[in-house]
Amino acid sequence: HRPLVPRKHCLDLADGSEARFWTTIHDATRFMSGPRRDNVPPVISPIEISGGAKATMLRRLQQAGFRVPEFVVSPADAAEAICLLGTPVAVRSSAGVEDGDETSFAGQFQSFLNLTTCEEVEDGIRQCQESGRSAAVISYCRRNGIDPEAVHVEAIVQRMVQPELAGVAFSINPVTGTEEVVIEACEGLADRLLSGEQEALPAGHALLEQYRSDIESAVLEIQRFLGAPQDVEFAVEDGTVFILQSRPITRIGFSGQPGEWTNADFRDGGVSSSVCSPLMWSLYDLVWERTLKATLRELKLFREDFQAGRMFFGRPYWNVSAVKDCLAQLPGFVERDFDNDLSIELTYTGDGRRTPVTPKGVWNALATLMALPRFFRNQERFDTAFLSGGFEPIVQKYEWLSADPATEFRQLVENEFLVTESNYFRTIFAMSLAKMDFTSTFPETDYGKLVAALPPLRHMLPVRAVEQLATCDEASLEAIVDQYRHHYRQGLDVRFPRWDEDREFVVDMLRGLPPAGGRGNDPRPAYEAARAEALSRLPWWKRRTFQRKLDRLRKFVWLREEMRDLSNQLYYLLRRYAVEIGKRRGIGDDIFFMTFSEINEDDRSQIRHSRAVYESYRNFKAPNEIGARYRTERRALSQEGALSGIGASPGVATGKVHIAHNVQDAMAMAPGGILVCPFTDPGWTPVLDRAAGVVTETGGLLSHAAVICREYGIPAVLGVREATKRLPDGSTVVVRGTDGVVDLVP
Repeated sequence: HRPLVPRKHCLDLADGSEARFWTTIHDATRFMSGPRRDNVPPVISPIEISGGAKATMLRRLQQAGFRVPEFVVSPADAAEAICLLGTPVAVRSSAGVEDGDETSFAGQFQSFLNLTTCEEVEDGIRQCQESGRSAAVISYCRRNGIDPEAVHVEAIVQRMVQPELAGVAFSINPVTGTEEVVIEACEGLADRLLSGEQEALPAGHALLEQYRSDIESAVLEIQRFLGAPQDVEFAVEDGTVFILQSRPITRIGFSGQPGEWTNADFRDGGVSSSVCSPLMWSLYDLVWERTLKATLRELKLFREDFQAGRMFFGRPYWNVSAVKDCLAQLPGFVERDFDNDLSIELTYTGDGRRTPVTPKGVWNALATLMALPRFFRNQERFDTAFLSGGFEPIVQKYEWLSADPATEFRQLVENEFLVTESNYFRTIFAMSLAKMDFTSTFPETDYGKLVAALPPLRHMLPVRAVEQLATCDEASLEAIVDQYRHHYRQGLDVRFPRWDEDREFVVDMLRGLPPAGGRGNDPRPAYEAARAEALSRLPWWKRRTFQRKLDRLRKFVWLREEMRDLSNQLYYLLRRYAVEIGKRRGIGDDIFFMTFSEINEDDRSQIRHSRAVYESYRNFKAPNEIGARYRTERRALSQEGALSGIGASPGVATGKVHIAHNVQDAMAMAPGGILVCPFTDPGWTPVLDRAAGVVTETGGLLSHAAVICREYGIPAVLGVREATKRLPDGSTVVVRGTDGVVDLVP
């Protein structure tokens, strides 16, 4: 453990520091041995190098232009290594399992400093290689579910830096949580500092302040290059910052963050499914901030003002604690049900916050209870009219780009987009409230079966269109691509291309659809049986209420999916306009790194900063929830025993696991396989058709994945943590969609 920040460190996020955090990232030339690159590649190509994770990372950084002391890996001849590197040298362990995203093996392996003779170097190499079989390493492996026999340790022989300052720096503050670099350093070598035997220099120390800017720039540029927060060991020699090691931050806590924030319903193919472009979040936030609060006011649930959404780690989150505070005023509110519906992590036992149905509670919530029916009626009326013809004029109005696309873009955002998207959000709220109203009144019903067999869904129309083709020729498939051009395969963000820009892939995907009737079970018989059974168990005076509330819930589940399709069409138009504006202004895809207001004003001052933020988190698997109740801890997960999640679509399916991280991966799945993926959204609808069962890492009872799987009659278990890592590709599993369990078959 380090003296100030132990290896088991926390990350607490705070407001107001992001701009200050990123101001130094562009002054990063003094620590790089090669020319500075303003555009870091979005994907880091793997380097072909043996010698373990530490050696691979050092070579990767070295080839990117960062100053890394020269080194060789496990040389056969120590004399040759000394001849190449000079003396003194350091010998450090490097294992394939070391410094990973889930386990760091920090402090488990050997290091030797200031070696000057062949005998010392040879002995250091031997001890490093043998350290992989130590009792401490074996114990660490067993605690983290790693086979000790898989640990193979090499030795890095490296030129020994003689530093005036050395230590460690975190690209994210692990104590206060602010987005600022934290440096712990000492004069000379840092080995005693890192082992906890020496105190770090105090803030304001002259030597530390002399090199602070260079160290911060180096660490931020490394995070930008690697795309995730980093824990970096450095040494300053003759005024130059050398990088000795960089590893991902593996454990994050949020004890210092007030409130609770979640990306639930934002992440399943939405704005938080990956790092989010500034343009996309500015559009989303424009509507989210006003619509959420306006709806709560309309329902007499608004208590006090709050920030509805904000960005963490380059991704949007919304204020779940504020929403729960409002909803907890309603009799029948159960926190566990709310969290399960949205696949929010449960950090409590029992039901969490619960509002009992009592005469006093009903009296206190009378204003809301009276406002709810009107809210439901108005929203259903609007959605029905919009879907039956009210939306088409919008598409026709903005179908053709004019000579002044910037003006039309602004009008589209401030008028038609606001109307469509705010009502899409209101429909989501209506669906959630209808679900809470139904399940609090009738808690024992089989929800999964009762909300299946909905009316036809727009998301599934491309699949139906292919089924109806007499011949699946190229021209017919191209026509379907044109008709459903607003669909996508990567995500909702306007930075991603849509179907009409991705034709070759989409045509191949549609051509590979299974024949009609080759999918899962028809959900209607199960729905009708579940409805009849539930009614038969109720006394006669409750049956009318049951049918009214169930029908309202089913209507809003369907309307939510239909309004989402209209929302997707608006984002299609917005992307077209943004691309055209970027082309005419000569800035290309920089347009996506401008907010809506910056585009209106043609303010390009923040583009470079916004790209830096985007790139710095592009490979980071951000936590789903943030706040004092949550902690993210990257660790190895056991593959033994049953995996549990949320039973979102009933039934049982057995098949071979097919791991897919994107739609393209899913296309390779043989019909009848079990699709295991991070999430699904409308872009996945065609490939779901070939699955016998679905397992996702996110998603709840109200998610898009749940709805589509129920319509296909495919058993689905959602919200299974790290399912893509815990279920081996090609293994046989049983998906029990009713119970929310996935069993590995031996």
